[in-house]
Amino acid sequence: MSSDVSIDLLDDSSRSGALVVVCFPGPGFVANIVAHHIVETLDLEMVGSIRHPSLPQACIVKNGLSMPTVRIYSGEPVCNHESCDSVLVVVSEVQIPTDLILPLSEEFVEWSISEKAGAMLVLDSYSKAIESGHTIDDDDDSNETVKGAASTERALTSLSDLGIDRMEQGAIGGLTGVILNEASRRGFDAMALLAECSGPMQGMGPDARTAARVLGRLDELLPAIKLDSEPLLEEARRIEGEINEMMSGSVNQPPGPASGGNTSMFG
Repeated sequence: MSSDVSIDLLDDSSRSGALVVVCFPGPGFVANIVAHHIVETLDLEMVGSIRHPSLPQACIVKNGLSMPTVRIYSGEPVCNHESCDSVLVVVSEVQIPTDLILPLSEEFVEWSISEKAGAMLVLDSYSKAIESGHTIDDDDDSNETVKGAASTERALTSLSDLGIDRMEQGAIGGLTGVILNEASRRGFDAMALLAECSGPMQGMGPDARTAARVLGRLDELLPAIKLDSEPLLEEARRIEGEINEMMSGSVNQPPGPASGGNTSMFG
């Protein structure tokens, strides 16, 4: 475990039995969209942050107030994994540098065990059009595949109970894969849910449609609350409509002048 990774909590409240949901940027920003939706829907409070010298030196601003780029939120819905009764959401707005993936993964698992958390769920995404570091055994004709993997047999059973198809073979890269490795080494229950990007940009832009699909699965894991995915579907339809308009406009755009004239959009 790296002593440079600092998990700073704002209070000493018990996190015993919590489900730790980890959401870091991936194709389509699916995990981030889901995290923000959960935080707003459940009215979760920020209870901590994560610091390290290698993280991008920046802050997030919302409603005029600064926030850390990697934040921890807490609340108390009941979940369906046998060891958890509250939720902690860890969300990052920044990509994690490669040399920080291992120490951060180690710290996540160590912290979860020390806080007596019940289990960990890592949300991630992939796209056949983008290199994501994952090799998923996705050989069906659907573009809405959701696969799961776990660190223990008990966690794998939880995924099966949720109706999530398990990965039979393949590879999971980055933070998600290393967290599973570390959790397996420590005998801690961790699950990873990997969703295929199904939006029109195939993961190269915000994919609210895939995020809504992931929320549908979490609805079964957190039965005490209702995660309404309709706002995300409405957002997906809006984004898709704008993309279609832009594509239509570019197709029908008359050719510009061969030479001369000011073609700047600013006049």
